[in-house]
Parts: sequence; C-alpha cells; structure tokens
Amino acid sequence: MADESATTTYSIPEPFDEAARSMRRVLGEAGLKITGELDLSGRLRRRLLVDTPPCLVLFAGPSTPVLDGPAGHPGAAALAPLHIVISARGSKTEIHVLRITPPPDDEREASAMAVLVRFRAQLAQAIEKIGMRAVLRG
Repeated sequence: MADESATTTYSIPEPFDEAARSMRRVLGEAGLKITGELDLSGRLRRRLLVDTPPCLVLFAGPSTPVLDGPAGHPGAAALAPLHIVISARGSKTEIHVLRITPPPDDEREASAMAVLVRFRAQLAQAIEKIGMRAVLRG
C-alpha cells in the first residue's frame, strides 16, 4: 500500500480555465456545493513572486446537511469538505481528489465513512462527465 497514491487523478483534455469552469458546473449539476476556493498559483505569485502553472483547490461537499446536526455524522464532518485540486498540465488539466479509505471496524465510524464514500462516488461521476464532454467535443 505504501506505493499507492493518496489521491485519484483524472486527466481532462481541456485547458485549465475551461476545466475549472466545467468542474464548477458539474458539481452544481450533481447537487454538490463548493464551499470555498484557494488559488494556489496566484498566492505563490503574490507572496513569493514565484510563477507556477495554474493550480486551484475547490472545497466541496454535499449541498444537503447530511454531515452535521444530530441526525448527521460528525465523523464525516471532520473529513469534509473534500479538497479537489485542479492543476494545469500543458494543454490538459489534472484533477486530484483524496482517496477515501475503507470503513473501519467501528460501526459509528463506518457509518460516517459510508456517507463520505457516497459523496466521493458522486464527485467521481461529476468529474468523469467533464472528461466525456471534452472527448465528445474533440
């Protein structure tokens, strides 16, 4: 397992700006909510005067409050929102999402992880739509 990446990486045949717009759109279409954004390349340019390829982090979660409240899963809330890293790779774009480990033996934690696994599946379907749209246009 040590050789396995901690993230799942998707290669999208779209330039960065178009892929970022597409990502925002498909998240909304899937009923997922962007709770924040961080422009890493812009921050590096402003703070350190270092030019890097475009890189953006989107913080995303379910648009319904399944992760908090008395009926929710506080264990899942600790891992949400998920961080989606969008980075330029020449004329293509890579999207990186943290892998979710299998549910632990503890029943309460397993329930919380199941919520995250379902959310992660929704996210994967949304990202795959971007790739399919780009391929069909090309």
